[in-house]
Amino acid sequence: SYPPETAKLPHIGYWKQLSSEGILSLRPDSVITWQDAGPQIVLDQLRAQKVNVVTLPRVPATLEQMYANIRQLAKTLQVPEQGEALVTQINQRLERVQQNVAAKKAPVKAMFILSAGGSAPQVAGKGSVADAILSLAGAENVATHQQYKSYSAESLIAANPEVIVVTSQMVDGDINRLRSIAGITHTAAWKNQRIITVDQNLILGMGPRIADVVESLHQQLWPQ
Repeated sequence: SYPPETAKLPHIGYWKQLSSEGILSLRPDSVITWQDAGPQIVLDQLRAQKVNVVTLPRVPATLEQMYANIRQLAKTLQVPEQGEALVTQINQRLERVQQNVAAKKAPVKAMFILSAGGSAPQVAGKGSVADAILSLAGAENVATHQQYKSYSAESLIAANPEVIVVTSQMVDGDINRLRSIAGITHTAAWKNQRIITVDQNLILGMGPRIADVVESLHQQLWPQ
């Protein structure tokens, strides 16, 4: 869905259920996708037709891996200078945020909830993209488990985050939708009205707009 111009491009299906016929009908010189895209037989069929198939890793969710992916993408598209310029721009913006974070007395204790889905909320832990973004913005993730884990009301209350970050898609303009999450109203974040909403497309993926979400989140963690 980003940039908006992509809406005008042909759809070739879900990246884990690719079709060689649909892709080859577009006569590409190169196909760029994730390392875990598939089925593998489709990628093999594309290579057999002399298509340059470039696969990029999604993990680990680190800045270093994202920068490497940008450079590889730029190299494939034969615009390496543009890739390096983008890496430099992102890095400079993130460094400015880090300078501001260093001037704070202590990080804000925060939690990212992906979805409740009518059941226990899924909370982002270490190794997730959301955890990396929280850290870059100057927050300390109170969830210490790996990746995502369901939280009971008791676990949520015990964690007691100062700030809770959710996706804007979850609340759909109404924070009170979160009341259905057991235990949330007993947290410091809820009591002090410190619920931050972020577009899920920005916080669930480590991509070139990471500086946008880190800057926005940092400003909301420490409002003027």
